[in-house]
Amino acid sequence: MKRCFALIVAGTMLAATAPKPEAVVDDVTVESPPEGAVNLLPRGDLEQSREDEESPAGWQRVDGLVYRWRRDAQHGRYIHIDTDVAQRQAYEWWIRRFVRGEALSAAPVKTPTTPPKYDTIAGLDGGFYWSDYMPVKPGGAYKVYVDARGPKAKVFIRGYDKILPLSFADETPAVQQVFRRAKGEPETDAKGKPVRYRRRYAYQSWFAVGGSDEWKTYTHVMPRHPNGREITENVRYIRITLYPYWPPGEYDFDNIRVVEVKDDDPRRGKPEAEEADLEEGKVVR
Repeated sequence: MKRCFALIVAGTMLAATAPKPEAVVDDVTVESPPEGAVNLLPRGDLEQSREDEESPAGWQRVDGLVYRWRRDAQHGRYIHIDTDVAQRQAYEWWIRRFVRGEALSAAPVKTPTTPPKYDTIAGLDGGFYWSDYMPVKPGGAYKVYVDARGPKAKVFIRGYDKILPLSFADETPAVQQVFRRAKGEPETDAKGKPVRYRRRYAYQSWFAVGGSDEWKTYTHVMPRHPNGREITENVRYIRITLYPYWPPGEYDFDNIRVVEVKDDDPRRGKPEAEEADLEEGKVVR
């Protein structure tokens, strides 16, 4: 069983060059990046296309049912996620799309869902949408900014010690089990024990975004240190996960930015375990 450790977030604020939050309401922070800040996340603007010209480069492939790559005249390209989709329909389509290779144009029309909608993507998996890997510095401090529109959602920062193969839902064990079965792969090992697909990240923290029908830029108040504790000191890469879930509905995301910031408080670098205090996220091992 994985042990969970809280990520310490007490201490001094960002360097003086960082702007003050425009608003912090119900744990959601509305704030723009510092002027001139460099986005370290490749293709975080979602404008560039993969070779198939169907999905944004540097991000999970879209399926045309839960995930769509849309264009707005004022905002440009963005990701639209609909969590009001029955899990059964999504799984059936994902097998066809990502295991059997069916074209995006074959995406089914969403079937109506019925209350209480606990059988939807919102009620079960959540609308996970993953970036590719981005390197981080040993001891580096970072802030993540995301443009969002729609109900409240979460944005996760997940850390890895090495680059691992990427695929659709590669960190969603339930979907991987379904894919394994669809491929006819064995579900037990040589000793007869069930083969379990496990999450591979060593670090995670999250912050809240959304809650408005208008585009706004969100972030977290305290910087994040993906390899700032002894248990995650080997983390060298992070991935960003856009994660809308409940209520079932439609969510939009754009302009995902990872900015390195100055954070001189040593307590956030390597805190004592007994001093840790859970705020927006946690570290997992």
